[in-house]
Amino acid sequence: MPSHPFWVAQRHDQSWNDESVLSAINWLVSFVEHADWSRRLEAVRSAFRAAQQPWAGGGLSPLFDPQDAMVWYVFQANAYACSSDREDWFEPASFRIAPLFRQLGQLLPLLQNVTGIGERIERLMTSGRSQPDQGLFELLVAGAYRCRGWKTIEFVRERPGIAKTHEFNVTAGRRKWAVECKRANRSGYEAQEYVRGQVLAKQVHDLCRMRNCSLVLEVVFKVELSEIDDDYLLSRSKAFLKDSRRARWVDPQSHGQVRHVDWRLAQAVLEYDDVFFGSSRMIELLVGAYAANADHTVEADWTPARRSPLHATAMSRASVVSWRSASEDAARRKARHFKSMVAEATQQLPDDRPGVIHVGYEARDGNSVDKLRHELNAAEMLTFEPRGSRLRWVYGNYLSPEHTNAPNESCALSETTATYKIGKHRTPLRYRVIYCLMLDKAGLVRTGDSVALVESRKPCHCIAPGQPLLAASPASEPNSCFLERRLSALSHINRQ
Repeated sequence: MPSHPFWVAQRHDQSWNDESVLSAINWLVSFVEHADWSRRLEAVRSAFRAAQQPWAGGGLSPLFDPQDAMVWYVFQANAYACSSDREDWFEPASFRIAPLFRQLGQLLPLLQNVTGIGERIERLMTSGRSQPDQGLFELLVAGAYRCRGWKTIEFVRERPGIAKTHEFNVTAGRRKWAVECKRANRSGYEAQEYVRGQVLAKQVHDLCRMRNCSLVLEVVFKVELSEIDDDYLLSRSKAFLKDSRRARWVDPQSHGQVRHVDWRLAQAVLEYDDVFFGSSRMIELLVGAYAANADHTVEADWTPARRSPLHATAMSRASVVSWRSASEDAARRKARHFKSMVAEATQQLPDDRPGVIHVGYEARDGNSVDKLRHELNAAEMLTFEPRGSRLRWVYGNYLSPEHTNAPNESCALSETTATYKIGKHRTPLRYRVIYCLMLDKAGLVRTGDSVALVESRKPCHCIAPGQPLLAASPASEPNSCFLERRLSALSHINRQ
């Protein structure tokens, strides 16, 4: 059952450790020289602690060196998993890192004996440390094959500058497949779309600061955000402040609503807890519910907690802007990016065995995973020509780490796996390789001529006080497999 958002932090049992995460960390770090790792770890710890006060004041000081993102991942995974180091926990980063390390820790007994994996991990921890997502995705995919009955997994030695190679080969009985992995971040278009949303939202935040008022604005765009005027949301906010009857609107560009913040929930919780500023929990308290299928920005006048300067102990004014794109043109642009990723990966596959490609996406806040996007990807794959390889299937692995707001939950992730058939082969569906990467069991499987979508449904969060426009209902949630990890909640700190 979903929980009502009015709850406060536990006053007991906060000293737990996540042994799966810690096991994964110890394994990965074992491939780095001790002195070198100690130096890198101290550098990231010093940079993070020095940046906390500027961040609390609204500054943009870098939290870590992006050229060594891998040590930042390990640092945050440890802050999540080790109770004695939890003062370094940074929710906006940890929420997406902890589920991956937890899964690696659980897969560790199966991964340790994979041929060639040591060389891949050494590269991930050293020369590949600026882009850890690709290496971690490869390990997750290999682990998923291993725990689903594929007896032999062998990473292919890379030959840079000589020949293109795929990630690994898998065998089970007479079945032999080649596997290639591509981990995609936001495409250039998606990054521009997100920045555009921030630009539109900023004018609302500036208006609220200038007029000393607190607003919640929620909007679903029907056209590409690049077509929206800079002052579009600003004008809607001004119209509402002038006449509260103009709270809702529907026009060819969007539909949405604006309203005053109902402070009762936030103030009641802040009386007992310090809440991580800008977190999903903060949004839930200001809006009434957290919509995972939207992007959000928050601006406020707030008082940092004395011992935890990234947590708010009080707020006197706040504004929240939430937006989601429902534009078909935008979805088509994103589908073209998927096709280009598959085309690039196809060049890595050999021609002596059937191949499968895994394209991994981190679908933050749900804007990257929806039914239309899957349908467009399927249409692109119907006519795809895998020249020079025996590509049979493409997997779209959409991992959506969640800013969980349940009172007894600290780590959660939704997963959607879309499977696209390539060409007119007769490989039976029962010979397809795997379903989800992060779940032990698949959910409901819908199949068609060209695509199979592994799905299950997670319940929506309770809605109070009043139903926000973007709050998802069970009928409109993204199709997903849901991995739930129930641990002590960390989205806030109690004051006891």
